[in-house]
Amino acid sequence: MTKSPILHVLVVGFHHKKGCQVEYAYPPFTEETPGDSTECPSAWKHLPYLALPDGSHNFDEDTAYFHLPSLQDSSETIYGISCYRQIPLEKIINRTPDMTRSTIQKSVCVLSTLPLYGHIQVKMSLITHAYFEEGDFSKISLLHDTYHHLNSCLSSIDNISTSPHLFVGLSAVELVTRFRHKVLLLFKLMLLESKVLFFYSPVRPLCSTILTLLSLHPGLIENGLNKSVNINPTQVSIEAEDKVIASDEKPIPENNVENSVCEKFNEIIDDDTIQNNSFVSNIPRDPSMDSLNEAAMQYNMISIAQINSEDCGVPMSIFDNGNLCQPYSCLSYMDILTNPNVRGYVIGASNILFKQKKNLADVIVEIDEGKVEIENMELRRHLHLTTEDLRFADYLVRHVVQPDKEDVFLDGVGWEGGDEWIRAQFKAYLLSLLRTSLLNDGDPELNHFNPAFITAWQQTKNYQIWLNREHQAIMALEPCHPFAGQLSVADMKLRISHTMQSSRSGRKLNQAVQNTSRAVASTGKVVGGAISQARGAVTNWWSNLTTTQDLEDEKNTPVVQDI
Repeated sequence: MTKSPILHVLVVGFHHKKGCQVEYAYPPFTEETPGDSTECPSAWKHLPYLALPDGSHNFDEDTAYFHLPSLQDSSETIYGISCYRQIPLEKIINRTPDMTRSTIQKSVCVLSTLPLYGHIQVKMSLITHAYFEEGDFSKISLLHDTYHHLNSCLSSIDNISTSPHLFVGLSAVELVTRFRHKVLLLFKLMLLESKVLFFYSPVRPLCSTILTLLSLHPGLIENGLNKSVNINPTQVSIEAEDKVIASDEKPIPENNVENSVCEKFNEIIDDDTIQNNSFVSNIPRDPSMDSLNEAAMQYNMISIAQINSEDCGVPMSIFDNGNLCQPYSCLSYMDILTNPNVRGYVIGASNILFKQKKNLADVIVEIDEGKVEIENMELRRHLHLTTEDLRFADYLVRHVVQPDKEDVFLDGVGWEGGDEWIRAQFKAYLLSLLRTSLLNDGDPELNHFNPAFITAWQQTKNYQIWLNREHQAIMALEPCHPFAGQLSVADMKLRISHTMQSSRSGRKLNQAVQNTSRAVASTGKVVGGAISQARGAVTNWWSNLTTTQDLEDEKNTPVVQDI
């Protein structure tokens, strides 16, 4: 790696008259300006407000992850990691005239060319603590040492995709535990390039939730965010722009895929690999899957996950050409979100004004309550989870959330049910989805993934770009859902549970049952033991019918609206 991965180490503070401002930058933003200049480059005018989050005064410490455009190439992404601290004024040894409040709020921020959010955050958290413990913010030697140390550490990373530091702080286990079956809905939502707002405070769990969700898409964190702040429509990251399929054009039919792919890549693909213009499906679907055998499910998912995703045209180009990703967004960033060149975005916010802004988001995700609010009826139809989807989601939850096997020392350590296992399952799901999407309209296998979703997805930029990439390895897969099989009573229970927990009417009925139970309990002494016994029987029946493997309390009950 020839260039320094760390561009700047900054100190951002809150001035009682000027608001958020950069107090020190090393190296300086330009050679002509000193390090203590408070003026940011125009492309980074939102930097102080991104580094010092809204509502930060309510917390002693916090962390924010954000994205900025590169000053050399505005279509490229610079990754910001900001560690915030707040300490009482009496702990400051060297006070300045502008320190007029009882507490001091500052952030130590790093701007990096590598998306190693958690790895950098761990180091910066310790450095920020030491910087504040000094009690003298004029001692900037620590910031210089930090810049050189981080560059020395990160420059030794040859391939970020294989780096063990890539997913530090991004717990897929936590994500599945919080959102349960809705994690699959959010996974598919990312592919539709909608306007999605995640809301939570403090900011660190907010950013981590968004990035963890993105990490379920293979290759997206390390190779798919480098255009995530690009809103210039003239900068299209497609090798052959004139080959991109128009939004109203259908994808290549199944019976023409082989010939089409061969014609596009005949100068690249070895002739020995393809004979008679046909692909050999060397990973057949296990026929015992028809009975939904657990061992067969695991075998199929592992087999699919072993395919090299790059040979299948993955990662998907979700964030590019006006579809933005901003793990944390300040209030002033709303100007960019309303830019006519912005088609969609995935953003995190802690300011309530984002939720109150009309038409700002198609979907609002309340992280604290595990709630997904979808106002658009058409989008709800696209995100409807099929029976096969619910089987997959239930499969994930059963392996990740195991109350009888919880061990604080072993949580997330093992392969099955751990972070890497979860990411492998979603990789297998995505590859199966991509392969099935190449079928002809009307093929029954499309119903396994929801044909309304596939049709909407095929009109997005990321799907059109993928279709024009080299992806012949995807043809080795059987075109079907890995959890396809005959309906069973278990499927009925899953569907009822999903409906009762996700729809507005289902939540009202659940609430009515709970209210009735409390009312009966309060009058049980009057009406005798018969009602108590009947209530117990009804409660047991209802619990067995609607909870399957899900024992969430009322606060964390999934609340996807009318899906």
